[in-house]
Amino acid sequence: MPARPYFLLLGAASLLASCSSNSTTHPTATKPESEVPADSQLDAVYVTATQPAESLSLPGELESYFQTDISPRVSAYVQRLHADIGDHVRQGQRLADLDAPELTAALNEALSKQKAAEAVFQSSRGTYQRLHQTARTAGAVSPLQLAQARTQVVTDSLNVAAARSHYNAAKQMTDYLHLNAPFAGVITERNLSPGAAVGTGGPGTLPLFKLRQLSRLRLRVAVPEAYVAEVHQGSPVQFSVKSFPGRTFTGRITRIAGSVQAATRSEQVEIDIPNAKEELKPGMFASASLPIMRPQSSIFVPKSAIVTTAERTYVIRVTQGHASLVDIQQGDENNGQVQVFGKLKAGDVVLRTGTEDVAEQQAVQVMVR
Repeated sequence: MPARPYFLLLGAASLLASCSSNSTTHPTATKPESEVPADSQLDAVYVTATQPAESLSLPGELESYFQTDISPRVSAYVQRLHADIGDHVRQGQRLADLDAPELTAALNEALSKQKAAEAVFQSSRGTYQRLHQTARTAGAVSPLQLAQARTQVVTDSLNVAAARSHYNAAKQMTDYLHLNAPFAGVITERNLSPGAAVGTGGPGTLPLFKLRQLSRLRLRVAVPEAYVAEVHQGSPVQFSVKSFPGRTFTGRITRIAGSVQAATRSEQVEIDIPNAKEELKPGMFASASLPIMRPQSSIFVPKSAIVTTAERTYVIRVTQGHASLVDIQQGDENNGQVQVFGKLKAGDVVLRTGTEDVAEQQAVQVMVR
């Protein structure tokens, strides 16, 4: 029995010795603060502030600079056509002749009345001149007779003026029987043939011709309200059409409506398009690219400088040799540069290549390039 405590003490001593040996042979490992060596130099860049130029892609439709429906102003019959679909016509060129016998008869009647009024006027004026000559002899003509003759001359002259006005009105009506081109262009529609009855127009009435100017076109696009303040008159616009794949056409903003349409929340913009070769046609759909200039400068950093983790998105700013993690939000990207929003300003130095290995307030050496 006395030997049992001796063996217990010997075992406890052996266990303590073993624990002491393990503690000395395997010291506790500590994790380094950063995997980036303190003496290494990292590439850095300056934060830039620029006014980014953007382009807004919008659909549009080509229209003739001038286009009109040519319809008769009087009821008549088509007598002769001088133009057809596809014909190029010059300003003032005769397009069609109409026939309306009642208008011709009214013109002849008005001419006869004018001639009769002029004859009466010539007679009364001659009578007055003779009486005025005779009145030089005292007592030959009474003053009342001379006054009546002068009044008759004035009355007959007014009748002549009225007859001429009536004749001119009748002649104007007959001039409507000849349809002329109001401007140079191309006939794109002809809806009636000789012998057809035509009227003064109304709902559902087809015009005799459709005339469009092709040497100069308009491109109309609707600019969304958010970009209205950034569209300016005279700005160049590039556009393309499906009929000419791979080709780009250019024009300039000529007119801005100046009002936002409530239905579409957009503003109408027109671009004048020279079209001397008449390659482009009215009615074509176009894809236009409008230059947009933001009114305020934006901050840009290289795309590689942005670090994105599950918790945050940031860049590493270096100030007086120490790193600072600055949270940012990303915007548009252009040629490897990303627009960012955050507590940055132009001239700040950030690492060109962001990495999670750099910690907050870590000492770093940089070379700005």
